[in-house]
Amino acid sequence: MDDRSLSRLKSYQNSFAQHGESPKALQWSSYKAAAIRYTQLVADLNIENKSILDVGCGMGDLLPYLYSKNLDFDYLGVDIVPDFIEIAKKRYLGSAFDVFNPFDDELTQTYDIIVSSGTMNIKTPGWENRRKMMIEHLYKYANEALAFNMAGWMQESSEGKKIAFAHIPDIFEFCRSLTPKVILRNHYNAKDFTIVMYK
Repeated sequence: MDDRSLSRLKSYQNSFAQHGESPKALQWSSYKAAAIRYTQLVADLNIENKSILDVGCGMGDLLPYLYSKNLDFDYLGVDIVPDFIEIAKKRYLGSAFDVFNPFDDELTQTYDIIVSSGTMNIKTPGWENRRKMMIEHLYKYANEALAFNMAGWMQESSEGKKIAFAHIPDIFEFCRSLTPKVILRNHYNAKDFTIVMYK
């Protein structure tokens, strides 16, 4: 595990130790804040009969939002925090979860759709370039689409205590350099945005 991933792991472990089985352990302010982002993340996805990889799945709580769209899909949730994975397995019996970091280790297969909610928000050294590398890496393994959300502003990038806010136009243009088929959603929160990249 590289230093950036270790930093992310420790950050979430500290949050879990402080807040327990709650959205604040995932560094969401509330279930409502998470629900808004999950709704936007899946809004443009056709998941019927698709294989789905949920990167940074946390406690698995994206699953109900996927089920609200369709019940027929093949899902795998992965996260670097073992405590989150144990909770996800108990909450969503019968669904597949694993402790895995696709940013450090190569995936052994592709998936029709890859989703990632909040996994690229942690402030680490060189975070702006690192995020672009993470996006490109996940997109490589998506057969049809990559959907992710991220903390960000329209005017500029900035850094908070734990979260770094990307410059939305910069990330959007980077995604457009990989594919012309890009959806940007930034109407739902002044400090957050969702991008869907299609093959």
